[in-house]
Amino acid sequence: MKKKIFAIVLVLCLSFTALSAAGIDLSGDVGIGYMNYTIITEYKRSALAEDLEAGLSGHLGTGTLVMDNPKATDIYNALNVGLSLKYNYLYTNICVAFPFTQIPTGDNPLGKKINGTNNIKGSVIFDGQLGAGVTLLKNTPLNIFVGGAIGINYIRTKRALPSTFVNTVYPLASSLKEIRSKTMLGVGIDVGIKYYFTKNVGIGLDLKETIYFVPLSTKRYYKGTLKDGTKFTYYITKKKNKNINKLIKYSWANNFSMRLGVTFKL
Repeated sequence: MKKKIFAIVLVLCLSFTALSAAGIDLSGDVGIGYMNYTIITEYKRSALAEDLEAGLSGHLGTGTLVMDNPKATDIYNALNVGLSLKYNYLYTNICVAFPFTQIPTGDNPLGKKINGTNNIKGSVIFDGQLGAGVTLLKNTPLNIFVGGAIGINYIRTKRALPSTFVNTVYPLASSLKEIRSKTMLGVGIDVGIKYYFTKNVGIGLDLKETIYFVPLSTKRYYKGTLKDGTKFTYYITKKKNKNINKLIKYSWANNFSMRLGVTFKL
């Protein structure tokens, strides 16, 4: 998935370069900033309560179990590095972020006992927009760009679970990591405020927000190592399937990022 995304980005960059060489109106910016990414997920309790229903039926007799669907919220704060390119009315805005904190709330039935763990080193978020907009005050040093776009988001988090928890799961295990990823589509807006010191170079502030409501893939699994060095993987679903979309009733996310950087125009 990541290879395909980077291939698309490369093609876009080459296309914009070719257009600028032909004297076409082109501008952009490169910078660093902050990202706040929130994912809200409601799980299908019916798919998660089979064992409970079987246990109750065994002791109380045959019946029907009705449970509320649990809802979980995960908030990620991240440092992001990104760029935007604008050609006439079209634009693309791309950033890669590295989350440094995760704040889980609500009821997450797939990781309820380990929600407090915040060791997410090696995690990454990709967020991109492709759309159209207009530049206001174009003939002055201060430019304001406003655009709307289709957005795509990919997040992959890894966290090492504490040894105390690992020992309760399986005493012969030396380590266990939870790996989660999610790919979504949505729509968003982009606002860019730029001030040019010269005809071609200046500084800019980019504000981008996207609402994601079309989940393409949701994965969660666990990779561990036994004390004798043997590797193993535990899948949430049966048949070694990492995709857990069938356990989810709905999912949506909000991604907000702000970036300060160097801006240019040709």
